[in-house]
Amino acid sequence: MNIKTIDTCTLEEVMNIWNEGFSNYFVPVRDNQNSFIKRLANEDLDSTSSFVAEEDGVLQGILLNGFRENNGEILAWNGGTAVHPNARRKGVGRMLLQKSIEEYKARNVKRASLEAIKENKAAILLYEELGYKMKDELIFFKGSVEKKATINVEFTRPELLPHLPIYNEDVPWQCLVKSNLSAQAAVFTNQFKIPIGYVLFQQTDSETKQTKFLQIELLETVTLDEFYAMLSVITEGEGFTTVNTPLSSRAAKYLINLNTEEIIRQVWMEKEIDIVIT
Repeated sequence: MNIKTIDTCTLEEVMNIWNEGFSNYFVPVRDNQNSFIKRLANEDLDSTSSFVAEEDGVLQGILLNGFRENNGEILAWNGGTAVHPNARRKGVGRMLLQKSIEEYKARNVKRASLEAIKENKAAILLYEELGYKMKDELIFFKGSVEKKATINVEFTRPELLPHLPIYNEDVPWQCLVKSNLSAQAAVFTNQFKIPIGYVLFQQTDSETKQTKFLQIELLETVTLDEFYAMLSVITEGEGFTTVNTPLSSRAAKYLINLNTEEIIRQVWMEKEIDIVIT
């Protein structure tokens, strides 16, 4: 089995193994060339540090890696691992992960993260064997709230959110501001104009105003009624979904209280990388 970077392959070859690897996954994943190229760009996925496994000239698996610097630390994340159905249980995923960890060390990565569907027990066990530890669970919610409340809100640009004193930078990579610069943002304040929460969101349907929340951050002082008001102001009574809402967050507790539907639950895992100084 040969491991090489995806930039040594044709786009067609990479697309084929990506789509075949996810063809019978827990959640449908399928890209065309345009959406895949957009994925690489939006998520800072590096083709020179992402890998495919090849045997007898045929690609057997793929692993995409993304990198960003944050406060002087280089962070990495697994942007997707897929193994062809006919090549599973042959150690392909392990080899791709081991090669990626070597790459993280070479690039002086401090921490590496990934997500896995909670039911994917075999993958989670492999990640644990390679040193990844459970950080949290991430939930995709679906629901709606009546338009019946108001709250102080100011709409702003996503790139301004990190300047808030209450900003939480420790979010899954898919939900980072840098991954969603075309999204919208709103900051909620109390009667003294002090921020008590914010959201990063997208309007996925201009007619029905379906809203996708990428980040929901609340102070511990935010009440359930205030949270409902926040959702109400943004969704205007229409439906919404959330992406990777941490189970430990106040938002998740309130969303569960709202009797929303849980669409997907993932585990969020992280590995501290031992940097070798030469």
